[in-house]
Amino acid sequence: MSVFNLKNRLFFMAILLLHIILYIAILSNIPVFRSTFSFIYLLFVPGIVILRLFKLKNADFTEKVVFSVGLSVAFLMIIGLFLDLIAPLGGFNDPLSTNLIVISISLILLPLSLVSSYDEETFKIKLAGPRIFFLVALSIILLVLGIAGIMIVNASGNNILLLLSIISISLIIGVACASEKLIPPRFYPWILILSCVVLLFFVSNVTSLLTNYILGSDQWGEFAAFRFTNMLSSWSPTGITFPFFVDLPTSSMLSVTVLPTIFEKITGFNSSWLFKILYPSVACFLGLGTYVLYRTQTEKKVAFLAAFFFITVSVGKLWGTDKQLIAELFFVLLFLLIFNKRLPRLKKDILFIIFSAGLVVSHYGLADIFMIVIVSTWVILTLTDYLKKGSFSILQTKIPFDLVLIYLTMIFGWDIYVGSSSVFGLLSQTANTVITNLNQFFNLQSRGTALQGIGIIATPNILNRLSTYLFLFTELLIVLGFVWIVIRKKRTGFTFEYKIISALFLAMISLNIILPRLADTLLMSRYYQTTLFVLSPLAIIGGKTILEHIPKIKIKPKYFFPILAFLIFIPFFLFQTGFVYEVTGEQNYSQTLDMHQWDSLRLYDNFANPKEVSGAIWLSEYLNGSSISNVLTDSRSFSFLVGYGPIGLRYWSLLTSETTGSLGNNQFLYLSPENVINGKLEGGDNINYTQISPILGSTNHIYSNGGCEVYEGVL
Repeated sequence: MSVFNLKNRLFFMAILLLHIILYIAILSNIPVFRSTFSFIYLLFVPGIVILRLFKLKNADFTEKVVFSVGLSVAFLMIIGLFLDLIAPLGGFNDPLSTNLIVISISLILLPLSLVSSYDEETFKIKLAGPRIFFLVALSIILLVLGIAGIMIVNASGNNILLLLSIISISLIIGVACASEKLIPPRFYPWILILSCVVLLFFVSNVTSLLTNYILGSDQWGEFAAFRFTNMLSSWSPTGITFPFFVDLPTSSMLSVTVLPTIFEKITGFNSSWLFKILYPSVACFLGLGTYVLYRTQTEKKVAFLAAFFFITVSVGKLWGTDKQLIAELFFVLLFLLIFNKRLPRLKKDILFIIFSAGLVVSHYGLADIFMIVIVSTWVILTLTDYLKKGSFSILQTKIPFDLVLIYLTMIFGWDIYVGSSSVFGLLSQTANTVITNLNQFFNLQSRGTALQGIGIIATPNILNRLSTYLFLFTELLIVLGFVWIVIRKKRTGFTFEYKIISALFLAMISLNIILPRLADTLLMSRYYQTTLFVLSPLAIIGGKTILEHIPKIKIKPKYFFPILAFLIFIPFFLFQTGFVYEVTGEQNYSQTLDMHQWDSLRLYDNFANPKEVSGAIWLSEYLNGSSISNVLTDSRSFSFLVGYGPIGLRYWSLLTSETTGSLGNNQFLYLSPENVINGKLEGGDNINYTQISPILGSTNHIYSNGGCEVYEGVL
């Protein structure tokens, strides 16, 4: 087909118009217009242009949406990497500047949009009739509940609207499982996206919009890596060129350095708000991605309820760090390519390479897990072919050897030349940890992280015990579902490679439980969620199997899904979101629902104070270019010093009773508003505020903003 086809020209003109609007948005710098349009453009347009080149006629609308977001994210990270490598050769010292990024994107996407083949089915939405108005109204109601709810929580602590949003999601899921007439299956993808939006932005602890500043623990190091990259408009994998930057492996991950820098340069978002919007926005497509993945193996309703189960566990396990959220998108896309048999081989291979690169540069842990799974699966498939055919060949087609080799080359190449051998280090650390702790084999406490990861935690009251039992029951359903698809003689729809990968994930979970301290190296609480990218449908299959074989009771198949939804998965969801604990008045770990009952110290432990952040920024500016021995502060303030300083690990010391004598030359004391106003310190050895008074006698008071204070030691 000629590149001058009329429909190709129209697509090119549309992309050209979007570029013109993008330039106008950046030059005019009208805050809401620039940030909103630019953000949507970056998240979708690059992927749409690239995907159009593939002309995937066998992919449905939901697949194309997920592919587009993944391609956009991968494209931005890759173009940022090449700019950082190539631009300095042309004399540009700020390769990640706004001008270079925008011009480079235009020079690539405009020609691609011109030569791409027209596909009438691309992103054709088949929604019509009165039900579309119901869907729109439903979306508006949920979003209004979430937005108004989070605003009211911030203002007064009243969480009634957020509780209504949680129960509304539960009812929608239940009705969708009970009646295809009220909520047709074609609405499932949108319901999953909408649920993720509400949960991620308004309910979940780490990603909710409760504060103007960063939440979480690892997120502070990720934020520091981004601020360092953004400040220099250049990427440094180690961060060694900035004297106070915390030197972490996070610095080598493009997902939290180059990617947010490109978004910040073009959208003009405030740095904190960019982090709070970008990563949850990408994560909103994980529910849709899992649904599309499960559809390759089973029917729509099973896939829908399985995706809801995955979302539920993600809420309970706090979704993961920011770089993990990006990597999880590529993780699910790679498995989708493996299980999808309808895509042409060449196009599938190219997409596999792109998404593999995206995973490798986003998160070491997930990249390692995928490496273990894909290599093990390839070996098992190859050996199985040998047993069936009597001849050995490495060129089996279900998982091509060339793709396995390409992935291994990428992950080890990136690890050696960029990541300072972090992959080898992690594998070596894991092996040493297991060997060293084998003498604790019969000590159950040595499996602490593993037991927490699968839901076995302290149960102070009956509700906690119910939550634990429900969690364990869903895991039992997964095991039962796996056994059922393996032993059932009739065709189940689950492919052989899916069964192998499921078995590998179950084996990994078992090893984490059996071997002491192994879970500590793999973050078992998050690792269990990772396995659910593949295992979630087995919980639904396990539940159906039980209902089918209840003695003396014949349950009609049409009632299976409503029963499973209302008796198991919706109650599980209400426990994991903290809804049950909040309405019963029990202790709740949900920040959005329970913060109105927290004391000042607990609020201090979870939220940044504006004066504290201002003090951290001032301190980093004051220290820049000066001699420094260390900064003394309590354990909680360290997060803010890392994120908003950024003050590196080697310059920080914990304030304890042994360090309360006096400050030496080039030593600094950083006190937060909680320290100064309420006289409370956190961490160390339970030091109290009065014990630091001797320090103040040997210092100069160099900064105060009415809450945060900084003191400098003197000779």
